[in-house]
Amino acid sequence: MTGQNNNIEVRGFLHLNKIFKEKNWPVPLILELSEPTTGTELAARLEIPLEEIEVVFVNGFVQALDYIIQPGDRIAFLPPGCPGPYRMALGFYSKNQHNKYNFVRK
Repeated sequence: MTGQNNNIEVRGFLHLNKIFKEKNWPVPLILELSEPTTGTELAARLEIPLEEIEVVFVNGFVQALDYIIQPGDRIAFLPPGCPGPYRMALGFYSKNQHNKYNFVRK
């Protein structure tokens, strides 16, 4: 397909932004993504520890880390510690329960 955007935009919120700065990454970080990947796989690719990520925003919507990211998506990792009212309003609680209890390290 001609004209297909294989890039994704990646951001880190709160203290994850510090990781981006330490690695001298631009904001947003533009990465080529030739095939779908999960938030977990993307975090590993970027060497961001999974325990530092609670949820991932994909195109503005809160998703669990196992959500499939497509070429052209806009991504933002959010760490644990977001203030309480925002957690419920944005749907964090239901999204992070899977990550919290079914997290498997390789």
